[in-house]
Amino acid sequence: MKVADYNQARGTLINAGSKTAAKSHPAHGTKDVPVSHGVSLLAEARDEFRAADKNLPASQKRSDMSIPHYNAIHNAANTMHIDTW
Repeated sequence: MKVADYNQARGTLINAGSKTAAKSHPAHGTKDVPVSHGVSLLAEARDEFRAADKNLPASQKRSDMSIPHYNAIHNAANTMHIDTW
């Protein structure tokens, strides 16, 4: 995937409050980033968001995370063109 897509997705997750994404390093110096890096970024943020949102009422969650976190994860995945993580 393109470096710009990875960095944009990383920024989306950071803006949504992901500490794991914030601890990751932005990609630079290359044209492409391995898709596995993007998959890991998404999985770590998903797990973090689910843990943070576990006490929310079911009506405020989608896929075991808050709707804003769910939307951020999916926006990041779309940016990186990743379907499964």
